[in-house]
Amino acid sequence: MVYSPFMDPILKWSLIITVLVIGFFLFNRSRTFAKGANGRKLSFKKKSKPYDADITLTKNRFLNPSNIEMTVTNTGLKDIDLHAPVIVFKRWFTKRKFRVLRVEHSEIYPILLEPGDASVLDISLDQFFEVVPELQLACRMSIEMKDLNGKQFKSGTIRLKWF
Repeated sequence: MVYSPFMDPILKWSLIITVLVIGFFLFNRSRTFAKGANGRKLSFKKKSKPYDADITLTKNRFLNPSNIEMTVTNTGLKDIDLHAPVIVFKRWFTKRKFRVLRVEHSEIYPILLEPGDASVLDISLDQFFEVVPELQLACRMSIEMKDLNGKQFKSGTIRLKWF
């Protein structure tokens, strides 16, 4: 049987795709077999956890923001009790951490969040820059929170300035 030179790449790619698909199904079945009859199959859904919190930061301006809005959402299945947030300013290899003690002259931490509830805190960066002027050199910022059991939750890092 004579093949044309245009059929070689098509045959190679179809063979590679066939081997990958068969390998995926065999790997998925072997995981089910190893975990028993009720074992979980390979999926890309996010697994729900009993205790989980999501911390998001939004800034009021793209560069040199003056206010940061922190939103803490309980994405878990049970109530979660969180300690006060720790604000982390980062520049190259140095970090400065500050714990939020009061919000508008009242102590609200530790805070209890039920599943699906969210807490919003507006953070003014000017108060930090007035007390510690070298914080104006910080390029990035993130927030960390711990629950009463000691589990730590971190926000994503946001960029305050480019250099």
